[in-house]
Amino acid sequence: MQRARLRVLMTLGLATAITLTACGPVTDDHRTSSTTHTAAPRATEDDEVEGNPSVPPTVTGSVPIPQPIRLQYPVPGGVGDPNQNIGDLYLPSGVGGPVPVVVLLHGGGWRVPASYKAMSSMARSLVSHGVAVWNVEYRRIGAGGGYPTTLTDTAAAIDYLQTIKAQIAPAIDLDDVVISGHSAGGQLAVWAAAREMLTPGAMGSVPAVRPAAIVATAGVLDMRVAVADGNRHTREFLGDPEKNPQNYAVANPIQNINPAVPVTCFNGTRDSVVRAHECTRFISALKSDGGVGRAVLLPGAGHNVYSPSNPYWPQVQNAILDYVDDFRSAPSTSTPGSTTATKPREHLTQNSVPTREANPVLAAPGPRGTITAPVG
Repeated sequence: MQRARLRVLMTLGLATAITLTACGPVTDDHRTSSTTHTAAPRATEDDEVEGNPSVPPTVTGSVPIPQPIRLQYPVPGGVGDPNQNIGDLYLPSGVGGPVPVVVLLHGGGWRVPASYKAMSSMARSLVSHGVAVWNVEYRRIGAGGGYPTTLTDTAAAIDYLQTIKAQIAPAIDLDDVVISGHSAGGQLAVWAAAREMLTPGAMGSVPAVRPAAIVATAGVLDMRVAVADGNRHTREFLGDPEKNPQNYAVANPIQNINPAVPVTCFNGTRDSVVRAHECTRFISALKSDGGVGRAVLLPGAGHNVYSPSNPYWPQVQNAILDYVDDFRSAPSTSTPGSTTATKPREHLTQNSVPTREANPVLAAPGPRGTITAPVG
């Protein structure tokens, strides 16, 4: 049973005349090799479920879809790109506050011509369910980006939510921020979850906004394995893992796990761009560190499972909105007037966090039996 998403009462009342340009799916076309991998122990049922493509394709909620507000965010060093250090902010109207926020990070191999516009239809679908959406662009390889600039841009864009709350949309809830990224954006999303664990002064450390949860779709979550699989864009982004181990130590999600932030990752079983074992390996490592996560394998799906045109999109959207609801009801210790997320993390344990078993969409058995995939 799908939960109602309409929130009522308070109006944020902000929109602009900016016209939203919709794009098709990003063509994140890195090729993988035919490397054979040794099977590791199978995931437990808590690690892994099979997606159900028969879910009714109801993606649009009851809240009117607004025009986005185009904003430029500042970057470390103060010299950004007005055409790249930007984001589209979607604010739902007629929605009761505080209003949760979903941050979207696009894929495309961390390089141009991939663009945040690929996530526009995803943003429209989500805002129609009564959440604010911050759809982020960042500098990419081929346009002044790459390691480490793309990481620091991502951190700056997420932290800019603090300014958005202070100056534009005071009703947004920075204790209820869910980050969702696709492919390369999945790597950026999970990396952002670990920023609070970095040594002060390190790149991206001391975040102003701490995510409550992460949903990655076809995320590059084990970057060394991605290189071994033949993912050339990962190698282009971080270099050879043997020659540049420090880059992987900083950016590789599986080497930077924050057990306080729950993660759900989705991967198509026929995804040849990012293999499904990256998802299952990461969730296994997260759980080993005491965290909570779920790997959802989508039978027959390819790489672009983030798109609302994909039959699996309702499951991805429900995972995002379920996390939004989980943290909406959680107690907050924020100081009155504070714009920094300070939600207590003691409830983020395997025994106490609401699990995806409570979601009939994700818990529903798939039509082809249980997927068996290796987990390292």
